[in-house]
Amino acid sequence: MNVEGVFVPVVTAFNDDESVDEARFGVAIDYMIDGGVTGIVVGGTTGEYYAMTAEERLTQLELGAKLVDGRAQLVAGCNSGSTRDVIMYANHARGHGYDAIMLCPPPTSLPSQPELAAHVVAAAEESGMPVVLYNYPARSGVEFGIESLDLVADHPGIIALKESSGDFSRFLHIKQRYEGRIEVMCGSDDQAYDYFAWGVRSWLAGTANVLPRQHVEFTESMLAGDHELGRRQFAALLPWLHNMESGRYNAKVKAGLKHLGVDVGRVRRPMQALDDDLQAEVLAVLDAAVQQFDQVTNS
Repeated sequence: MNVEGVFVPVVTAFNDDESVDEARFGVAIDYMIDGGVTGIVVGGTTGEYYAMTAEERLTQLELGAKLVDGRAQLVAGCNSGSTRDVIMYANHARGHGYDAIMLCPPPTSLPSQPELAAHVVAAAEESGMPVVLYNYPARSGVEFGIESLDLVADHPGIIALKESSGDFSRFLHIKQRYEGRIEVMCGSDDQAYDYFAWGVRSWLAGTANVLPRQHVEFTESMLAGDHELGRRQFAALLPWLHNMESGRYNAKVKAGLKHLGVDVGRVRRPMQALDDDLQAEVLAVLDAAVQQFDQVTNS
C-alpha cells in the first residue's frame, strides 16, 4: 500500500430506525473520492463500527469494496476485543480486495505490551494483510508504547502507525526511532501541519469526511514543499479542527456533512444528535473555515 496522501475513515449512513442506509453510504464514498482522497477506511471509529453487529460489519466491508471499485486504496477497520475476531474480519477484507487493515489495541482487556505485539503480529501473519496500527490511548485505554513498537517494527506486515495520542513529543520520538521501519501517519488532526513539516506524508483524518477537498489541497501543498501556503490553509481549518476535537466528534461529522449537502443520517445510540445551539456553533465555524480556506488558496 502506498502510504501517502489523505485517508478517510468513512462514516456509516444510518436511517432513522438505525438500519444501515447503503445508498447514502455510497453517496458519502463518492463525495470523499471526488474530493481527491487517496484511501478509504471502512469500519473505522468515525464509521461507528463499535455500534454495529459482526454481520453488519462484514456486509459493510463487502459493500465498501464494491462502491469504491478500485477508485481509491482500501483499508479495513478490523478492531475487536479478541484476536480471533480481528483475524476473521481481516480474512474477509482480504477476500474482497482490501489493501490493508487498521488495528488499535483491543479495548477493555488492557493487554500488556508483549501481548499487544503478539496480537498484531498474529493478525498480520494469519490473515496475510498489511497492518496499519492505530494509537489512540484515550479510546482504547492502552497505547502502542515503545516496548510493543520495538517488537513489531521490523515485521514486514506492520507497515504504518496512525498516531492520534496528541502528544507531539511522542510523535517526534517515534518518527525518529522508527524511520524507515514504520511509516507514521498523522492522526492528530490539529497537528497536521507540524507532522507534514517533519516529513510525514499522510493524514488519516475523520474530519476529511466533511472537507475532503480542503484536506487534500492542504496535503498537496505540504508534499510539494509549499509550507507557507500550507500554513495559511491549515490556519484557516484550525478553529474548526479544534471545535471537532472538543467532543461529540461523530455527531459533528454527520451534522457537517448534512450542512454541505451529503446527508448520511443519524448517529447510532448511545450517541445522540447535536442540540440546536451546539449545531449552530459547529456549522458557523465550519462555514468560516471553508470561506477562509478558499480565500487563502485562491489568492
